[in-house]
Amino acid sequence: SEKFLADSLVDLLPGSLVLGEEGSADKDQPYACLEQEEPVWIIDPLDGTNNFAKGNEDFAVIIALSIERHIRAGWIYAPFYKILLTAEEGEGAWIGDRRLQLSNAPSAGQMRGALGRRFREDPGVQGYFASLTNASCCGMEYLDLARGNLDFAHFRRLKPWDHAAGEFIVREAGGFAACLDGTRYRPGDTPSKGLLLARDKTSWKVIAEVIEPVFDTFKK
Repeated sequence: SEKFLADSLVDLLPGSLVLGEEGSADKDQPYACLEQEEPVWIIDPLDGTNNFAKGNEDFAVIIALSIERHIRAGWIYAPFYKILLTAEEGEGAWIGDRRLQLSNAPSAGQMRGALGRRFREDPGVQGYFASLTNASCCGMEYLDLARGNLDFAHFRRLKPWDHAAGEFIVREAGGFAACLDGTRYRPGDTPSKGLLLARDKTSWKVIAEVIEPVFDTFKK
């Protein structure tokens, strides 16, 4: 799948490079291509591998187009559901001919979020939000964020093929995204406290205040 996508995308944009999850496994500095002038296709040919292997329908194909670590376009495709989520810089996020536009978040007690196990099990987080889930597939969680089925999501492991397209798409849908250290996410960055996405900046701050103390428990 990755080879097919890589070959096809480079044919579409001659001279472009490829950063794929599978192809990066045997490279010492897989992200070095992101610093070059040539456009880079960032590819995850099968996000949610464990789900796929178990027969779970929640898996996705994720592609982003990066130019000097700046995402210009992104695609997330959920094959089982036949849903294609797309975005182009400055043009919004779309499913087919329907433009996605996130509204302001509800109160914290009504928010639905996606968090890792340590956060979901923390006493300070439990009960604060309406529901907490984890799809074991970043692509599906980004799809739900952009459609408004989730109000927020936090990710700790920031491999660019998992997050470059999704973070960009959520922002194009009107959402807010930033690393918990306050910096803007860029493909290849590995901030220690991960990336948080929400419907808007106000709710982002509320969620950050709730989940950030959990990091102190990781040292114990």
